Amino acid sequence: MSEVTRTGPPGGSSPPGAARTGGEAPGAGAPPTDATAAEHPDRGHRDRGHPDLTRGPVLRAVLGFAVPLTLSNLLQQTYLLADGAVLGHWVGVDALAAAGVVQPLYFLADGVFLGLSTGFSIRLARFTGERSRRGPATVAAALALATVVWAALCFLVARTAGGTLLRLTGARGEVLHDAQVLLSTFSYGFPAVFAVSAVCALLRGLGDSRAQMRLMIGSSLANVLLAWFYVVVLHLGVAGAALATVTAATGTAAAGLVLLRRRRDLALHRSHDWKGVRTEAAAALRLGLPGAAQQLLIALGIVVLIRIVAPLGASLLAAVTVVGRLEFFAVTAFLDLSGALTVFVAQNLGAGRPDRVRRAVRRTLPFTLALAVAVSLAVIVLRPALAAAATTDPVTRHLVEDYILITYPCFVLYAVMAVVHGALNGIGRTVVPLVCTIVSFVAVRLPLSYLLRERHGADGVMWAVDLGWIVGALYTAIAVRRHLRRRPPRTPALPGIPWKRVLAPLLCACAVLLATAGRYGYFRDELYWLAASRHLAAGYDDQPPLVPLIVRAETWFGGDSVQVVRIAPMLFAVATALVSVLCARELAGTDEKRSHRAQQIAAIAVSTSVLVLVEGHLFTTATPGVFFWSVAIWLLLRILRTGDRRLWYGFGATLGVGMLNNDTIVILAVSLLVAAPLTGNTRLLRDRAVWLSVLLALAIASPDLVWQAVHGWPQFTMAGHLSTWAKRFTAVPMQVEAATLLTWLWVAGWRLTWKDTRYRLLPVAYAVSLAIVVAAGGNFYYPMGWYPLLLGAGAVWLADRWPTGRRWFAVFASASAVVTLALGPPLLPVSVYRHLTVVNPFNADSIGWPQLARQVAEVERRYPGATVLAVNYGEAGALAHYGPALGLPTVYADQNGYSRFGRPTGVSATTIAVGYSPQALEPYWSSCVVAGHIDNGQDVANIEQGLPILVCTGQNYTWEQLWPLLKHFD
Repeated sequence: MSEVTRTGPPGGSSPPGAARTGGEAPGAGAPPTDATAAEHPDRGHRDRGHPDLTRGPVLRAVLGFAVPLTLSNLLQQTYLLADGAVLGHWVGVDALAAAGVVQPLYFLADGVFLGLSTGFSIRLARFTGERSRRGPATVAAALALATVVWAALCFLVARTAGGTLLRLTGARGEVLHDAQVLLSTFSYGFPAVFAVSAVCALLRGLGDSRAQMRLMIGSSLANVLLAWFYVVVLHLGVAGAALATVTAATGTAAAGLVLLRRRRDLALHRSHDWKGVRTEAAAALRLGLPGAAQQLLIALGIVVLIRIVAPLGASLLAAVTVVGRLEFFAVTAFLDLSGALTVFVAQNLGAGRPDRVRRAVRRTLPFTLALAVAVSLAVIVLRPALAAAATTDPVTRHLVEDYILITYPCFVLYAVMAVVHGALNGIGRTVVPLVCTIVSFVAVRLPLSYLLRERHGADGVMWAVDLGWIVGALYTAIAVRRHLRRRPPRTPALPGIPWKRVLAPLLCACAVLLATAGRYGYFRDELYWLAASRHLAAGYDDQPPLVPLIVRAETWFGGDSVQVVRIAPMLFAVATALVSVLCARELAGTDEKRSHRAQQIAAIAVSTSVLVLVEGHLFTTATPGVFFWSVAIWLLLRILRTGDRRLWYGFGATLGVGMLNNDTIVILAVSLLVAAPLTGNTRLLRDRAVWLSVLLALAIASPDLVWQAVHGWPQFTMAGHLSTWAKRFTAVPMQVEAATLLTWLWVAGWRLTWKDTRYRLLPVAYAVSLAIVVAAGGNFYYPMGWYPLLLGAGAVWLADRWPTGRRWFAVFASASAVVTLALGPPLLPVSVYRHLTVVNPFNADSIGWPQLARQVAEVERRYPGATVLAVNYGEAGALAHYGPALGLPTVYADQNGYSRFGRPTGVSATTIAVGYSPQALEPYWSSCVVAGHIDNGQDVANIEQGLPILVCTGQNYTWEQLWPLLKHFD
C-alpha cells in the first residue's frame, strides 16, 4: 500500500561527518561541526561488545543488523493482533472499532516522529564511525530535546483537537466515545511512546539492533500481559487497553534510558555545549523532515486511495486491505534491510571507508533481488491459500488473487527500490525517497487509480500499483546515477541577500495587495475556481487541476471569502519578485556591493510592476504561471553559470508542476530547444540530464496529461478558440505592460545577457517564446515569466551606472508604481473606476455578481422549479456561490470545463437562460421571452452588463441531446 522506507525515511542535505578521501563515496558531507577532527586521540574509544559495522564481512554485517530489526517489527505486529483480540473478545465490537479509528492518528504521529528521528540516527552513525566522543552525546541531547517538543505538541493537539479529528473519520455514537477515551488516555503516554522511539533511533545509530530487539520483546510481552490484566481482570474497558500501552511504553523507555546511560559514548558532560546541541538538532532535522513529510504524504495518500476504491464496492475495499496487510509482511524484511544499509553506509563514511560502502551496495543488491524474487514467487503460488485464509467471501477472494497476480510480478522493483533508498539515506541523500514517493505514489499511482478505475474498474486500480512502482524504480535509477558521480567543481560563492533592503519594497506591495484584496468582489475566474474546487478532477477542459486544488485548500483552511482566495496570488507574486532578486544575484558576480545594489534595484523594479501589483491581486492561472516560468529560468541561469547538471532535475520538476497550472509553460521548453542550436549550445541537446528532466516533467504532469488523453485533448480545442489575429498584432506591443515605464530596464537586461556568451541562450529563447506566442495567436502575457530574469539583469546593468542613474531610476520607478496602481488593484471607488474600464477592463469583471444572483432569483421565484442555465462560467460560478442563500437551484453552464460539473436530465418545462441571446436558443426552444437584463447597479461596462435573462419553454430536445449542441469554448 505504501512507498515508505520505514527504517530509513528520507531527509534533506548531507550530514556532517563524512570523511573526505580520494575515493570518497558520492554525497558525503562536510566535516563534523563539533570539532571532531580535534579529538583524534580519542577516536579509538568504543564500548566492549558494541557492534562495529566498519569491520568484517560487509554482507554479514548488514544482515546481522537487519535480522533483529525484522524480528522486532514482526513482534510488534503480533502484539497489535493480540491487543485487538483482547478488545474484541472482552470489551466488544465498538471498542475494537474505536481502536481502528484511533490507530491511524496514532500511527501518523509515530510515523512522522520516526521520520524525524531517522535524521538523528544518520548523524549518530556518522559520529560513531568517526569514533567521536562528543558527537554521539550531542546527538542524544538534541534528540531528547526534539522528543520533548514533539510529545508536547502531540499532547496539545490530542487534548484540544482530538475530538474534531476523530469526528472527521466518520465515527459516531459509542464508537466515537470509546475512541475519545482511547486517544485521551494515549495522550498522557506520548512522552513515553516517543521516548521509546528515540531510544530505538539512538540504538540504530550506534549499530546495536540487538539491544533494540530485546527492548521490543520486553515491551510487546508487557503490553500483552498488561492489556489482559487491565481489561480482563480490572475491567477497565478501552481505557485499560490504552493504559497498558502507556504503562509498557513507560517501562520500556525507562529501561532504554538505563541502557543508554551505561554507554560511555553517549555520556553527557557537565560542560555540555548547548549551542552545539541546537546546531545538531537543526542539522538532524534537515535530514529528518523530508522523512516526516513522506510519512504524512503516504498517510494522506492512503486515505485518498480508499476514497478512490470505495465506489467500486466493499469487496474490492476488503481485497485492498488484505493485500495491504500482506504487503506489509512481505516488505518488512526489505525495509529493515534498507534501514540496516543506512546505518552501515553512514558509519563507514564516518570512518573514512567508502570502499566498504561500495562493496556493501554491490553485495546487498543481488541478495535483495534473489530474496524479492523468492518472496514474489511464493506469494503468487500461495495466493489461493492466502486469499482463503483472509476471507470466506468468494468475490473478495477472487479479487485478492487477481490483485496478487497483477502486482507481485513487479514487487521485485519495490523491494530493490526500498533497499537502494537505504544506501542513499546513509550518504545523506535522504530526499530521494521523498521525491520518489511524490513521483510514484502521489503523481502516478493515485491519479492513474482514479482514471483507470473509470474504464477498467478493479483491474485498473491494480495496474496503477505496477505503474507507480515502475516509475519509482526509474526515478531511483536516475538518482543513483546522479549521486554516484562526483560533484562538479565548486564555483565561487556569491554574496548573500540583503534582506532588509529587498523586503522593504516587497512588504509595501503586500500592504497594497492586502488592503485591496476585498474590494469590488470576486473576479469571474475566481468564481470558476470556487466551483471547480467543489468538483476536483485530474484535469479540466480549459486548464489543469492545480489552481482549483489550491483554492480548495484555501477555503478549507480559511473559509469562503475573497480575501482568503487572494492570499495565494499575493504569495506567488511576492515569490516571483524574490526570483528576480535571485537572478540579479546570479548575474552580479562576487562583488558584494554591486550584488546587493542590483538585488535591491530588482526588488524595487518588480514590486512596482504588473508582475506583483496586478498579478498579485486577482487569482488567475497567469499568477502562478509567471512564478513557475521564472523559477525554471532562474534554475537554467544557475546551470549556465555553475555547470551543475543536477539542477536540470529541479528544472524538470518545476516544469512539471507548472504544467499542472497551465500547459503554456511548454512554450518555455520548446523555446530553449530551438534556441540551443542557434546559440551554439548543442551540447545541451546531447545531455542526458536534459532529457531526463523532460521525462520528470511529464511524469509530474501525467495526471492532467492522462485526463486530457482520455477525454480527447479538449485543451487543444480550447487553444484554437482562444487564438485570434488581434492577439497576433498586439502581443509584441503589449509586452510594454510588464514593467510599464521601466521597460527600458528589462531591455537593458536583454542586451546584457546577449553580450555575455555564457547566457546568450536566454535572450534568444525569450525572442523565440515571443515568436511562438505571436504565431499561435496566444495571450500576450504567456511570456511574462521571462521578465523577472530580464529585470534582474537590467538591475545589474543599472548597478554599474548607479551614481548617474540613481535619480532617473527613482523617478521612473515612482511613475511606474503610479501607472501600475491605476492598472491593477482597485484603489479607486467604483463611481470613478467605471470611467476607466478601457484602461483596466479586468477589475470590471469583479463588479455586479451579487446583483446578478438577486436578479435571477427574482425571475426564478416567478417560475419555481425552473432549470437555470448560464452562458458562461463566470455567471454560473456567481450563481452557484451566491444563489443557495437566495433559494436558487443547481446552476448549469455548457461552457469550457464547467460543462462537466453536471447537466440537467430529460426535458425541463421551463428554463431560465442567463446571458444567452434569443436567436442563439431559437432552434432548441419553442419560445424564449426576455424577462429582464443584467444590471450590476454601478453602471460599469463589463461583459455581463445588459445581457438578457430569458425564460424559455417548449424544449425541443432532451438535455442529453442538447448538451453537445450548446457546448462552447471561449
